[in-house]
Amino acid sequence: MRTRFLFPTVVVCLLVGVIAARGQFRGQIPTSSDQDREGRERGVIQGTVLAADGESPLAKATVSLRKSGSRGGDSERSARSDDRGQYEFTDLEAGKYLLSVMRNGFLPQNYGQKRIQAFRGQPGGTPLTLGNGQVLNGIDFKLIRGGVVEGRVADQDYEPLSRVIVTMSGYQTMQGERTLVPVARAQTDDRGQFRLFDIPPGSYFLSATQGGFRFFGGRGRGRRGQSFPPTYYPGVPSPEQATRIEVSAGGEVGGFHLTLIESHTYSVSGRVLAAEGSPAQSVRIMTVNRSSPGQVSLRGGATTDLQGTFKVAGLLPGRYRLIASRGRGQEPQIASASVEVIDRDIQGLTLALGSGASITGRIVSENEEPALNWRRVSVATRSAEGGGRGFRFGGGGRPIEEDFSFRISNLPGGLYRLSVNLPPGNHYVESIRAQGQDIIDRLIEMNDHDQLSGVEVRVSPHGSRISGVVQSEEDGKAVDGATVLVFSADPQQRGSFSRFTRTTQTDQTGRYSLEGLPPAEYLVCALVEHESGRESEPEYLNGLEGDSTTIDVSAGEMSSKTLVALPAPATN
Repeated sequence: MRTRFLFPTVVVCLLVGVIAARGQFRGQIPTSSDQDREGRERGVIQGTVLAADGESPLAKATVSLRKSGSRGGDSERSARSDDRGQYEFTDLEAGKYLLSVMRNGFLPQNYGQKRIQAFRGQPGGTPLTLGNGQVLNGIDFKLIRGGVVEGRVADQDYEPLSRVIVTMSGYQTMQGERTLVPVARAQTDDRGQFRLFDIPPGSYFLSATQGGFRFFGGRGRGRRGQSFPPTYYPGVPSPEQATRIEVSAGGEVGGFHLTLIESHTYSVSGRVLAAEGSPAQSVRIMTVNRSSPGQVSLRGGATTDLQGTFKVAGLLPGRYRLIASRGRGQEPQIASASVEVIDRDIQGLTLALGSGASITGRIVSENEEPALNWRRVSVATRSAEGGGRGFRFGGGGRPIEEDFSFRISNLPGGLYRLSVNLPPGNHYVESIRAQGQDIIDRLIEMNDHDQLSGVEVRVSPHGSRISGVVQSEEDGKAVDGATVLVFSADPQQRGSFSRFTRTTQTDQTGRYSLEGLPPAEYLVCALVEHESGRESEPEYLNGLEGDSTTIDVSAGEMSSKTLVALPAPATN
């Protein structure tokens, strides 16, 4: 009886379910041909990770893939090589991709790099252009081991010094200046010994600095008013007098002995006051050495006590900017002052905290609002002080608001350049106007409490495009991973932060493309083993004029040029 009633119920339910399913999915179930088409539209990238010395496969290497032009972790995927060193990325959309690899015991590498660069984060390598349903195989990496440098640090009495910071540095061009930048760091042990590893092949300078001197203004083994200033191998005070050390791939060199000699240092002391005039407690004082444009020298100094007093010690003679800032858990406040240390301590300096300088404005275009994703647009301020680094203050690089307005506040006094970061596309910054003047290529002088408002950043969607292919001079074959360098034909528009200078890399077929260029007359050339950053040196660009092709592009125009790859000029 129960079965008689249950069977019709089941049948009815099944029929209703089938009818409902047909109604719900009608027109949504892909045919076999649709499925085949969808499968063909997804691409694959695969290859092998090898050790360059013996070409043996490397397991446990992490290969990262991201779309060209994406920021941070956008669209980033990773794969791990297996026991045969093989990796694979599947289900990829058509587009341009960048690949890199990391593996313990070997140097990180971008796919197609012509040489391993000492400074991580620099662009380089070969972007991969993937078509619909294309399978790119043989995308292999050959990893090399870094070099090792060992030695010992002692004082003038030959006593070993522990906790000394030992740095291997090399010159890199940063915004038009040859700047000494750290490549590897280590700390001496209780025997004064150090070991630096994972050093890319190249030419470097070795230096040692007492940890207290470098970071905390003289806390350390030196006597009161004494400290160990930086010393370069073989025992000189500056890199100009130092001996270069050559490091080879996987090579180990030792026996470097550095002697630190105590020198007399000076201090800057005073008080920090809050806006209402009361003592400002727990305020951090940062010092920027303005005397060494070729060396990065931004460091901490001191913290104010309960009475708002501070003392930055361990300063060698030179020009400094002191910056006091407070922001955790309260409204950000800042103050700054420039001082010159000559032959005595500086006392009685007063810093009054305030909101700092601010810059406010809006991004506009021919239409009411730019056809941009506001979440991917940011406005940055870069300080012209502190060497070639172009230090950022006041939240430079922060995204704009949904209505395309922006506000940069809490800036210490100084000289700044305003720059706008746009997402990939054919947009470019046409002008930046403030107080009736175009400041797009000019430095802005700001005092601690200045307010620059009403800044109008005009963005045009009609950028210029340049594309083409790079060939070998010998046989005319396509050259992958070459650097295509585009710069202004006008020497006055070259140099650091120039919006007329751009670089890109050729893909695996030797093709390149650049868009979003301001309309102008350009020079374009293709270089093999170009050192990233040197394009900001006017002298470097001047030397490339004779090997470059002239291209004059108007707004919205596309130009195509076939280029011959040339060796990059030698680096000093």
